[in-house]
Amino acid sequence: MKRLMKRRKSRCGFSLIEAMMSTFIFLAVLAAIYSTIHSGQTFAGVQDTMAVMQMDARKALERMTTELRMTGWLENTFADEPPYPYIFVNGVASGSFAAESHPPPSQNVTDPNPAFGDVKTIVFKIPVDLDGNGLFTDGLTGEVDWSPYNVSYALITDAGGVNTLVRRENGVITHQIARYVERITFDTFRTDSSVRMNEIAITIYMARPAPHGPLLQTSMSTRVTMRNVDDAS
Repeated sequence: MKRLMKRRKSRCGFSLIEAMMSTFIFLAVLAAIYSTIHSGQTFAGVQDTMAVMQMDARKALERMTTELRMTGWLENTFADEPPYPYIFVNGVASGSFAAESHPPPSQNVTDPNPAFGDVKTIVFKIPVDLDGNGLFTDGLTGEVDWSPYNVSYALITDAGGVNTLVRRENGVITHQIARYVERITFDTFRTDSSVRMNEIAITIYMARPAPHGPLLQTSMSTRVTMRNVDDAS
């Protein structure tokens, strides 16, 4: 009788192997739960980053189109020089526009990615109230009063290594428009035959590292109809 009770008692406990197996299963379950949570957080981070990029691209286009809509073809005061708006590639401007040159931005993608390629800068004039009559036109002639300074949208790499789209006046930055811009292009009928004479075509490419993930990308395009088009084209 005593032997039988001892045997029953010994069978009620767990062996070392059984304890180890239980611990292993428990840890495996915990790992699976952590992996699921981590994947969910990564996915949420990717979606949030993508949403921010799209919003930044949309705001940048809205900001630029508002100002570019007011511009128009304007003869250069220097003979045999191209009119405004003037577009140059990869930071290299020439002739009377040479002072608008800037270092080309770095690129994080390679060919054949559509975000890889020439980066363009646009230089233009905007209507301003020069005579203080409350209008953007001359009180005597009725002609548009154009800014005595050049306005430009340029893509540069900032001190932190981030490509940033900026607005400049005579080459001096006045506003930061958007960060993590991989590439931007501006085109008129002079640079792209598919663009109408009074239009400016803009395409902006965004690229930003996701939290613990790959480089996320998005792009947007629009066309601006210039209001002040004359025979200078």
